[in-house]
Amino acid sequence: MSSDDALVTRSVREFIASVASTAEPVPAGGSVAALTGAASAALLALVAELLDRKRVAGASELLARARTVQDRLVGLIDADAAAYRAYLAARRSPRAELQAALDRTTQTPLDIATACREVVTLSRDVERRTTGQLLGDVRTARGLARAAVMAAVDIAEQNVVLQTDPAAQARLQAEIARLTAQSSAG
Repeated sequence: MSSDDALVTRSVREFIASVASTAEPVPAGGSVAALTGAASAALLALVAELLDRKRVAGASELLARARTVQDRLVGLIDADAAAYRAYLAARRSPRAELQAALDRTTQTPLDIATACREVVTLSRDVERRTTGQLLGDVRTARGLARAAVMAAVDIAEQNVVLQTDPAAQARLQAEIARLTAQSSAG
């Protein structure tokens, strides 16, 4: 995907219109889950920066963590779209290319889910240092990140059944089970 085609360079309105459009296969669920996670991390960065200005202990570390996971999720917005495009192109390719594309199209949503899970964990750390009106932003971030975890896991579950390699399928199913168990635990 060229930088001109990058989803992250689109305005919010353009991105939403692209999601709703049938003209292109992406962006879709994975990119939306990554965007949701990135926005959740951004909310935590906002709160952490405000806490840092008040010289709350540990706030600068929380801010760095929030920015790091936010950047990773922003990158995954386009990575998910690229993985799906590669899968569509590989369906008519030799088996090895198809398997690599299948691996990528299943692993990318799991990467999104893992990063969103980090946002959920981070939200708890931020909440322990937060009071007042900012708690709403922290809790919003956590709720959205939880939803993004489950959405990304759902996508991975749909994709894992396409795997033809039993070892890859087993590895991916184990990762799905781990993420699902973590999400169920809170």
